[in-house]
Amino acid sequence: MSLRRLGCALLLGAAGAMLGGCATVEPAPSLAGNSEQAQRNWDARRAALEQVHDFSLQGRLAESGLVSFGGDLSWIQNGSHFQARFYGPLGVGALAIEGEPGDMEVRAKDGTYRTGVPEVLMQEKFGWSMPVDGLRYWVLGLPAPGAGAALQLDDGGHILSLRQNGWQLDYAEYQNVAGLDLPRKFALSDPQRRFRVFIDTWSDVR
Repeated sequence: MSLRRLGCALLLGAAGAMLGGCATVEPAPSLAGNSEQAQRNWDARRAALEQVHDFSLQGRLAESGLVSFGGDLSWIQNGSHFQARFYGPLGVGALAIEGEPGDMEVRAKDGTYRTGVPEVLMQEKFGWSMPVDGLRYWVLGLPAPGAGAALQLDDGGHILSLRQNGWQLDYAEYQNVAGLDLPRKFALSDPQRRFRVFIDTWSDVR
């Protein structure tokens, strides 16, 4: 191979590596409008929260929209695997979702379904849905990875509002759990739906 061709090959290889590296860069949340103190405290909070891989919570869920319901919420997270259960007058009775991102099982009174996109299945089968993939992070007060987000923070670095993947989240109250401030009350909405989440108890946070 000539020196010229070798040089071109090296340049193309370097360019490909650079492009490949850029493709894996996580989009940073937008912190525009927040004070420097809030951003510093958020950096510390985010680093601590991203170390939480396991947790359990018990709470309540209320929704207003075309379909209105209220009920109890249970969520158990073990690494990437989770179990979420919704109890009460949800229009379909109790509903359970279990699995990992991209491979989930949805169980309802009329049957069991396998899906990689539970939100679509729930909307088609039951007439309502929850943003399951994002909720695993949002209940901790974190933006979900892999998508841009806009955050408004208080001076302590707690998220007051979060916009991500077409959803708006507004955090009203936090509670201290295992040395971490975790959400107690928050609302999430898109143009068609609005939910309110109340987390009564956290456990096994680690």
